[in-house]
Amino acid sequence: MGLVPVHKVAAMGKDRLSSRFVIGLLSAAGAALVAAFVLGPAALLGSEADLAGAVGRALVEFRQSGGSQLPAGLKDLVDYWFEWHAIKVVITSFMLVTFGLLATAWWRRYRRGGAGCAVAAVGASVLTGIATAVLILNIQATVVPLVALLPLASSDGSETLLGPAGSPAQTVLVGEVERYHWVMVGVAGPALVVAGLISALLWRRRVADDARVFVARRATSVVAGLMASLLLLVVAFSAYSAVEPADALRGLLGLG
Repeated sequence: MGLVPVHKVAAMGKDRLSSRFVIGLLSAAGAALVAAFVLGPAALLGSEADLAGAVGRALVEFRQSGGSQLPAGLKDLVDYWFEWHAIKVVITSFMLVTFGLLATAWWRRYRRGGAGCAVAAVGASVLTGIATAVLILNIQATVVPLVALLPLASSDGSETLLGPAGSPAQTVLVGEVERYHWVMVGVAGPALVVAGLISALLWRRRVADDARVFVARRATSVVAGLMASLLLLVVAFSAYSAVEPADALRGLLGLG
């Protein structure tokens, strides 16, 4: 029995990835991961009946303590929110891989199929971009869960959550808000570079006598370019917020 040429083995692998069975399996896995993202953290950790109220009361307790150490109630909430978003980071990482493979499979099928495959491929590419954005947001919330809790606090009486300027509690919160936004810059910045490079390389690369490959690369380039543009806005906003953390803190608490 002779050896199968390497290029034929690679082609067989590509055909399997774009088979109906694999596409169906990836689609089912993607749907299951979306459901796990929505329901998983509460199923594993339990849900707080009045999380917003608990956060507001814990912040008031922190302000009234007069110290810089988080009170036990607030620390428990921070630990809970860390675990909540850490679970979502794991799930979203699998979502990113799954939707990325699904987009690749649909684009490969498009080379042999109809225009409907291109629509499905664009949709899967968009889902890959959304999964990337959600992953970045959850990484940020996992690294600085205290700040990720702040928007949950009721806007009613939020001024009382801050306390006087320069108080220990406000100093801690301002410092955490600054770190929160620098984390976003650190995570979204490299993603911006990668998305921009993918967009530029796919747009410039030309394939002779293969219109379908050309369409696939141009469409992926556009999706990557839109993702890079969004990330650029996020990085710019986060950098500004990190430089002005006191204003960012007021914004997170709904105080304008």
